[in-house]
Amino acid sequence: MKNQRAVVIYGPPGSGKGTQAELLARKYGFIHFDTGRYIEGLIRSPQADRDPVLQRERANYEAGRLCTPEWVFNVTADEAARVADAGFSIVFSGSPRTMPEAFESVGKVRGKRYRGLVAVLVALYGKRNVSVVQLKVRPASSLKRNSSRRVCVECDLPVLGEVRHPRCGFCGSAKFRTRKDDDPKKILVRLEVYKRQTFPILAELRKRGVSVHAVNGEVMPYLVSRKINKKLGFL
Repeated sequence: MKNQRAVVIYGPPGSGKGTQAELLARKYGFIHFDTGRYIEGLIRSPQADRDPVLQRERANYEAGRLCTPEWVFNVTADEAARVADAGFSIVFSGSPRTMPEAFESVGKVRGKRYRGLVAVLVALYGKRNVSVVQLKVRPASSLKRNSSRRVCVECDLPVLGEVRHPRCGFCGSAKFRTRKDDDPKKILVRLEVYKRQTFPILAELRKRGVSVHAVNGEVMPYLVSRKINKKLGFL
């Protein structure tokens, strides 16, 4: 328990949440739990064709609606407990996304009843070992980053910088795509959703005494990573 940590990284679209979570995972052995990717895997699985709950959540997902907060809380809390029981630290990128997921939804973990994922993480890791990082990126920067962003077809990691004939720095693929969510009009909507959903979560976290560290997310990723590591006490 003493060496295990739980970290949540928040930031607007294009702030590099996933990149920073991956850097923590690779350098310090965290398990990066990408809630969105995990949920998509569940609702796209063969099991979903026979499970009415997964069918319901698939319908929400495909319609562009948020999945049911109570369901998201329960599947996320169960996985967080498995990671903790295995002796690993965990890092979330942008999750929990809503106040109900973070503080209100009720479920059982290890036979005990909890309200919200934050309470689960505190129980699993201890409050002193739960930290939140807020990546600060201006709306104009977020819009610019997302509008020009390309991601690797093979491993879904973003291309950094403007290169005429780029290759993915992780898997070496030369095939890239533009994400549907990176349309400028959709980005503006996502920025508003981020502000409306995340700011109340950050305020409540501070009120509850959970460490929240603001980090400038506009510089190169390795510099952001260095700052995060200092804030978390790794450097």
